[in-house]
Amino acid sequence: MSTIRRIYETRRFELRGNTSYWDKVARARLSRRRLLQAGAGAGAGVTALSLIGCGGGGDDGGIEGDASGLLGKHEDRTKQAKAGGIWPDFMDEDVINLDPLLNNATPTFPQMTPVYSNLLKGGISSKERPGAETISGDAAESFEVSADAMQITLKLRANHKFDPRPPTNGRAMTSADVKWSWDKFAELGPSARDLANSRSEVSPITTVETPDDRTVVMKFAFPYSPIIELLSSHQHFYVMPRDDNFNFQGDMRGSGPYFLESFRPSQGITYNKNPDWYGNPEPYLDKIERTLISDYSSGLAQFKAKNLWAFTVRPDDILATKRDQPEMLMLAEREYATGVSYTNFSKRPDSIFVDERVRRAVAMMLDRELLTETFQGLELFRSAGLPTNYRLNSHIPAGYAEWVDPRGDGLGEGAKYFEHNPAEAKKLVEAAGLQTPVKETYGCWSDRAFDIVKEHEVTAAMINNGGIFDLEWRPLLYTTSWRQEDDSGGEAYTGLLASRLAGFSVDVYVTQKYTPEGRSKVSNGPVPGITDLVIKQRQETDSKKRNAILKELQQNAAMSWPDLPHPSGNFPGYSLRWPWLANHGMFITNNVSARVFTRYWYDESKRTS
Repeated sequence: MSTIRRIYETRRFELRGNTSYWDKVARARLSRRRLLQAGAGAGAGVTALSLIGCGGGGDDGGIEGDASGLLGKHEDRTKQAKAGGIWPDFMDEDVINLDPLLNNATPTFPQMTPVYSNLLKGGISSKERPGAETISGDAAESFEVSADAMQITLKLRANHKFDPRPPTNGRAMTSADVKWSWDKFAELGPSARDLANSRSEVSPITTVETPDDRTVVMKFAFPYSPIIELLSSHQHFYVMPRDDNFNFQGDMRGSGPYFLESFRPSQGITYNKNPDWYGNPEPYLDKIERTLISDYSSGLAQFKAKNLWAFTVRPDDILATKRDQPEMLMLAEREYATGVSYTNFSKRPDSIFVDERVRRAVAMMLDRELLTETFQGLELFRSAGLPTNYRLNSHIPAGYAEWVDPRGDGLGEGAKYFEHNPAEAKKLVEAAGLQTPVKETYGCWSDRAFDIVKEHEVTAAMINNGGIFDLEWRPLLYTTSWRQEDDSGGEAYTGLLASRLAGFSVDVYVTQKYTPEGRSKVSNGPVPGITDLVIKQRQETDSKKRNAILKELQQNAAMSWPDLPHPSGNFPGYSLRWPWLANHGMFITNNVSARVFTRYWYDESKRTS
């Protein structure tokens, strides 16, 4: 068993500060370091890494860069689509609240997008990540941003109907539904802090006016050109039917491509096709049945048994699963992640992490290349002849065009704190006047998203390796103790805390994280040298100037380390599905609101028993 593989298999007690374990890893990784150095630096260096052990793959009709022969081709088969079929799908986290305006759990928003409409929706491409120009109308059929970027006017679709069941009874959406939804969202919605100026002075929308039944006018506190990105976000504003009495937290009445058939708490959700949806003939599938499967092994077994048509297979199981089930379609993912989370440092005045030297020291204890190799299964893929292009996240995820590569020269002096350098980390701790080992805690939820929990456990163990830090692992409950601490802006603990954050635009990402009212704030107050830049870029309409501001933000964050980006590495990876779920994995979107699942269809001709 390889060293990389052993990190996965080692039990929890071995991961909690076991320095001898990490010493073995360090000794075994010397030869691997030579490979990693081939990928050091920006651009060409990353490409060089992808070619190690890989053939061209293009001369024999295969996939460029794939010497394994395992990869399928990305092919848009919408022109051959046929209506019908029931898709057996899964979800790995339970839904606590079905009301998208009040939902505060990022992983459950995708369970609401089939049913409810946004005003606008994201774009879809079969070749590359779509830009803002591909954003189009959802509940709105058209929209116009004023020349001064101080307001947006939207025209609702005519006869855009809600669910035919009571209390909506198939009535058409009007601007009154938009206004009712906005008022509720602005007052109570956890995500409203990104949009409503009444909730945060750095957010744009001041008023929503409805001059007639189909027209909505939103006015801004300052020029804000990225408004269409916010209004197409699946984590923000939805249009719900105006009703003060219906139980939206336990049931849904929407106007999207599917209607809710049933919601079974702790079991699953079933959706039925909306035959009157404006995108007709989409959606093609008659029904989606999503079963709650929080246990990975159970989900993988159901997938192999063809009871699930697609499943999120862990990187270290991809190749074995494909070889066991050669009929499965394996695709290379083509996007670097934008929804990168972080580990927060305590912001309490009595915390050792008030001293930026200690935060820098923690950052330098992380071997980001090894962490990426470990949790993305790169050694396995590379050995099989598959490309392994990966990036390191800065304080802006590598999936955004504004990202600055920590392995290049764009971050300036702060780039050195992304390097694994325990000797320098020790000097920083000693300069801060602390005795080693420095004792503190590393908190994390423990009752869901277990793969992410394991990553944080390994991160804590790596920080502890060498005796400079001694972080005690502190398990929390997601909906109670962890949520309370995560909402505290670093004030409810003195050590480190794993956090969660999912971004769809760089503006929303930095606003949520680095402003005091942000949904995933790192601090209750402005972050020196960063928050002011967040506000500045938010109000800048010139794209080149805005990019320069975001570069400066990353440079400042690399010096001050208000948080640790997590995970450290960013690798698109590979995915599997049964081939009769046509179009699955074939498209790239700029937001989940694009509802790419409406293009999936059941190809019975490819079905095997």
